[in-house]
Amino acid sequence: MLDKSFYHGKQGECFIQLEKYFNEIKHEFDSQPNKTFLDPEDFSDSVRGLPDDFDDRSGDYVHGEWQALGIQSGEKELQHFNDYPMLYSILRKFPYKTNVAIMTVGPDTKIGNHTDNEGGWRYQMCLDDGGGDQSGMQVMNLETREQELMTWKTGDAYVFQPDKQIHNGFNKNTKPRTTLLIDFWKESAYTKDKFEKYYQHYSECFEGLENLVDTYESRKKQK
Repeated sequence: MLDKSFYHGKQGECFIQLEKYFNEIKHEFDSQPNKTFLDPEDFSDSVRGLPDDFDDRSGDYVHGEWQALGIQSGEKELQHFNDYPMLYSILRKFPYKTNVAIMTVGPDTKIGNHTDNEGGWRYQMCLDDGGGDQSGMQVMNLETREQELMTWKTGDAYVFQPDKQIHNGFNKNTKPRTTLLIDFWKESAYTKDKFEKYYQHYSECFEGLENLVDTYESRKKQK
């Protein structure tokens, strides 16, 4: 469950709808036979790493495999509306978002400790926990070093700040874990100037969001 502060305004209405209809969204994802995914290498410029005084540097960035289905980058919808009618009908009402994807994390996969360059806030909702209680993420506040363990259960949702909180992920279940991911600027913190700076910085992390769109579209053509 999200912190109550996120269930306000237009974004809050969308979070409520996403969590109400997560089964329908999962069905839309599962029903598509020929999905095109992006790989960790496509997001390498967004990974910032760890502070110099952070002790736990165990493991590679990715041990195992994860991949991301592009849903939206900037204003560009990357799938057909008719394939994801429930998801897009909600997302079209969601203000101040930059990137939306559906991420799958394979069995026996660990994503090591890192922070990201993008800033803002990141919403994740679990569409499928992989059939057990051995899948989740750990999030640590950079200033206080307080750590929180989030064990994913299908239907759960969580928000954190990827540039200000060290985070990792893992899936020790026997099946892939699937989560919906939305990067956004929090509505209650919105000013036109702040959002424009965030959007520009986010775009620069990928050498332009249009570059991320081009990468995804070229990947689809290769199939």
